[in-house]
Amino acid sequence: MGRQFVYVLTTALVLQIIGASTLMCPSDPNCVCGGTLAVELNCNIDGRIVKINLLPNTYINIKCENTSNLDYSRLPKCANIANSFKSVSFKDCPIPSSSFKDVLTHMGVSKTMALIFQNAKNLSGYFDRKHFAGLQDLTKLLLSINGVTHLPDNLFADINKLTWLNIRSNSINLSEQLFKPLERLETLEISHNHMTNISSNLFSHLSFLRKLSLWQSNVTWFSKDFFTGVDVLEELDLSSNGLNELPGSIFKPLRKLKKLTLFSNKFSSLPQSLFKTNDELETVVILNNDVKLQELPKYLFGNLPNLKLIYIQRCGLERLPYDVFADSPSITNISLAYNDIKALPESVFNDQINLLELDLSHNKLSKLESKLFSSLVRLERLDLRYNSLVEISGSTFSSLLSLIYLNMENNNLKVISSYLFSNNKQRMSISLAYNKLDFEHKELVNNSWIVNRVSPFAHTYNLKLLNLSHNEFKTVFDDWWINGHDHLDLSYNHIKTLWNGDQSLNEIADSRRSYHDFFKKQLKEVWISHNPLRCECQNFYFLDFLEEHTKTKVVDVHNFKCHIWSRETCYTRFTIFISVVTVLVSLYIIVLILYITYRKQVHSLLKKKLSERKNKKNLSLPSEKNVVVKYCENDEEFVLKEILPGLKSHKGIQVHTNPIKNSRNKQFMDNLKMCVKDAHKYTTLVVFSPNYLTSTYSHVNIKKIHGEMLKAENTVYVFADVGPENSIYAFLKEQRDERSSVLWSEADFWNKFLGMLSGDKKTEGLQMKSKFTRAKAKLPSNISFSRLPDWSSLNNVNNFTHSHV
Repeated sequence: MGRQFVYVLTTALVLQIIGASTLMCPSDPNCVCGGTLAVELNCNIDGRIVKINLLPNTYINIKCENTSNLDYSRLPKCANIANSFKSVSFKDCPIPSSSFKDVLTHMGVSKTMALIFQNAKNLSGYFDRKHFAGLQDLTKLLLSINGVTHLPDNLFADINKLTWLNIRSNSINLSEQLFKPLERLETLEISHNHMTNISSNLFSHLSFLRKLSLWQSNVTWFSKDFFTGVDVLEELDLSSNGLNELPGSIFKPLRKLKKLTLFSNKFSSLPQSLFKTNDELETVVILNNDVKLQELPKYLFGNLPNLKLIYIQRCGLERLPYDVFADSPSITNISLAYNDIKALPESVFNDQINLLELDLSHNKLSKLESKLFSSLVRLERLDLRYNSLVEISGSTFSSLLSLIYLNMENNNLKVISSYLFSNNKQRMSISLAYNKLDFEHKELVNNSWIVNRVSPFAHTYNLKLLNLSHNEFKTVFDDWWINGHDHLDLSYNHIKTLWNGDQSLNEIADSRRSYHDFFKKQLKEVWISHNPLRCECQNFYFLDFLEEHTKTKVVDVHNFKCHIWSRETCYTRFTIFISVVTVLVSLYIIVLILYITYRKQVHSLLKKKLSERKNKKNLSLPSEKNVVVKYCENDEEFVLKEILPGLKSHKGIQVHTNPIKNSRNKQFMDNLKMCVKDAHKYTTLVVFSPNYLTSTYSHVNIKKIHGEMLKAENTVYVFADVGPENSIYAFLKEQRDERSSVLWSEADFWNKFLGMLSGDKKTEGLQMKSKFTRAKAKLPSNISFSRLPDWSSLNNVNNFTHSHV
């Protein structure tokens, strides 16, 4: 409900602003109105572009583009009724010929509290009293102008309520009378001027002035009574003026002074009693001094009970007196960075019990006295970067009980005491990067050197950051991992092994209680890159332990590159894999040795097995194959001695004989037709010889005989040269179909015949030939054949005559 109310209120406010801006849009023909939350006018006045942005009752911004002169009377009226605005600004516009009051009244502005006039170009004309006449309610005025070298003495006579004045220009001569009407002025900023000859009484009547800035006004000298009359001045900026000296009593009238800024001057020395009377002084900034200041005077910042901040940087300081901060116990921040300080007195910070931040970076310190920081019990930040420190003793930081940030990067540190941080109980951030540390100390024991490795962080717990990168560490220490630090940086060292603890990682991981006792707190992030880490199991185990048990993120683990096998060898799965591979290789070697030893026997056995397999394949026929042998009675002796023994030697063949007696032509043709008709029942082996031809055919065209032979299915013709020579037989023999006929005279006859019989066109004839050669023996006397019944219906066939072929 409350959220909906806020949305409704916001929407109503936006609509009100839009409505107000819409009402404020003038109907001037020279301008185009736009915008949403504020009115935006783009006007073209006699070819001169003027842009006006305004928010009702808040501001009007007028910007001129490439305009050296302008008729302000032609600007649009931005309000139907006169309204007051908090501020009105003119940017890059020419000085009006009439007063600003007339210009604003024409635009519908009845009153404004702040007027800003800025132009970065050289203007023609000058400011006069009339320009500010009628602006009696004006409290803030900014004039940033070029080309104006003179401001009349009575310029501000009609705007005596000013409390804030900023004059920025290049070369304006300021008279003593200029600021006299401005008795209520509280802030005066004069910058970018050439005030080489400045009157000593210029500000004497500004009794309410609290802030004065003479930044970059080329003031090279001040009289000792220059600030007389500005007794309540609180902030003074004299920066970038080229000052080379200051009178010792120049700040004596400024008893309310709180902040003094003096950067970019040329002081070679400062008066000893410069701030003697400035009891309210809180901040002193002296930066970028163009001349070497070398040394500060004694007691310069002494006895200033309200002094809090001191910044003296890039001033060429080489020495500090021991009492420079004496009796000023409220100081909280001291920065002496970017100087040439080589040594600090041991008592220089004795009274600084409230010091919170100390910056001594970018100096030439080579040694820190053991009691230098003994009083800084509240110090939180200490910066010692870019010095020449080599050794830090155990008592140096023992008093820094509140320290939370220590930076000692880019020194020459080689030795740090083993109990350096033992008294500190804060969550510190410590950076010792870019040094020469290794935490290895050589001790002479019994005339021999012994390397003693001791970490100065053994008793330091819960650090936010421990940065030990860019050093010379060769080994790690347990406390780096287990003392509860958040971030640990070990990159750019010479570390080879990440864990050297007495207790193994497996023991720590196996016991949950032991793990919590051992690791005080989980690390969050670790950096280990650019170390010569070994690709060994100890490192892999430790990285996995950090990831699995402590949930630590190793930010740059991708830079730890090892061969995949070097990591896998550390785990059980790889051991199992290697074991299996080893067994297989061993078996292979054993088999190879046995083969080499008994290779002749193996070859012989293989040949025998392959031969048997080939014979079995070549001789394999479908079971119970019925073969009808047809032949002429005149060839019966040849069939019984040669053909039948070969067929009978195979168990899968059932042999039937069908001798052909004196037949006629019709009988032959019917026999051929029957062979075709009953092809699916029998495989017919026809012993086709001259006897078979002359005794069986007559009055039959030889082409018709040849055609019928080609059409016969499951029929194999064996051309046997038994009987008298016959030219017709020779023709049929020459024109035979080799897919269904075979010559008895061929050397591999039985292989080809059995291939045709089984339907396999690929035959291997060597074994089969030898087997069937042995089968061509004389037919035994006790062999019997089953003869098919005579086909009596086919006996009346005419004799074959050669003349009809």
